[in-house]
Amino acid sequence: MAENVAEKAKNAVIGVIRGAGDIVEGVRQTATDIVTGALRGVGEIAGTAMGVVTDTVKGAVRGTKETGVELTAGVKGVVSGAVQAVAEVGGDVIDGARHAVRSAIKSVAEVGGDVGGAAVAAVEGAIDAAGRVGKDVAGVTKGAAEAAVEAAGEVSKDALDAVKKSLSTAASVPRDVVESAIKGSEAKAKK
Repeated sequence: MAENVAEKAKNAVIGVIRGAGDIVEGVRQTATDIVTGALRGVGEIAGTAMGVVTDTVKGAVRGTKETGVELTAGVKGVVSGAVQAVAEVGGDVIDGARHAVRSAIKSVAEVGGDVGGAAVAAVEGAIDAAGRVGKDVAGVTKGAAEAAVEAAGEVSKDALDAVKKSLSTAASVPRDVVESAIKGSEAKAKK
């Protein structure tokens, strides 16, 4: 199922990007449709949802890369759509945001993209989704920022440095949340 969802997301995103004027909105809606479609009728949402979210984000990043458009637009859209879909099927939005952002950072690193820019776009996408569905925006923002820093740290020191710098200078992400996420990752690294 994992490769199926990732491939479906990749192909759908390629089609949307080639025919869309608004890439972020097109990718957001596509991700929402894929995740909600995959999860409708599934009894156990928690574990299944996060796998579908991860695979959808991975496929969408690959599709965005293949079309040659800016990865950050695709990342923002797919994270927003995936988080919105998790909310729509009754899943844990903060956990959904964490998984979507982690997958975005790792997938962008795999395709050789700008992980710093992707981190900002992913956190912005998670914030957008939380606002759209009326969920805990502060909790989602915190979870998304932490996930971005953690995932970057798993990729490489250069990726971690790029994500820390990008999130720290992004006007769209609250500075106190970023500082807390960075301190939290540093504390975990020391253990």
